[in-house]
Amino acid sequence: MEGSRLAPSRIYCVLFCTIIKAVISTGLGKCPVYPPLPNFDIQRMIGTWYEVERSFYLVELTASCTELHLTLNERGYFLITINTVNKWTNNPSTTYGIGIPSHNASSIFRYKLNNRVPYVIGRLLPGAGVYNILFTDYDQFAIVWSCTSVSIAHSDHIWVLGRRREIEAPVRAQIYAIMEELRLDPDRLIISKNNNCTNISDNKV
Repeated sequence: MEGSRLAPSRIYCVLFCTIIKAVISTGLGKCPVYPPLPNFDIQRMIGTWYEVERSFYLVELTASCTELHLTLNERGYFLITINTVNKWTNNPSTTYGIGIPSHNASSIFRYKLNNRVPYVIGRLLPGAGVYNILFTDYDQFAIVWSCTSVSIAHSDHIWVLGRRREIEAPVRAQIYAIMEELRLDPDRLIISKNNNCTNISDNKV
């Protein structure tokens, strides 16, 4: 009888641990070091990308229909426009930022909001930080990763971007295989809300 009483508790524990594994993205030690993507062609990243999947990220808790528009300025910096729709209020939102490559045409770049606050403050705003395009085929998908070291631990986030809002199953399998090679757990990914999305930028007055 006592063993049967413990069974539900064990089930709840397993479910809880599974949820925590998917949501919490921390690990001991400093952030892993991934080198820049070899032969990265920054020009081919230009255009529209859609968020297809991501790991849990509190900043994006209410966001849906996330789309990114990338251009390059004369200095080779990314000019990034991010459009989202609040999934609770259905209100659109747009943020503007700049991505500064760590060196010329690098796949590693520092992102900050494009505003007039001092840099030391801007780099602390939500979403600001160093991002690494771990892999992309430029035409279908890109795997983007960001990590922050805090004392003896680190916290990281993963995004899967696509040229379309949906990625076909064989391509997803390829993405997950690449992530596993990079020792990133695909089970952490959450499918982004892309239902009933329209071109947000076209709907703005």
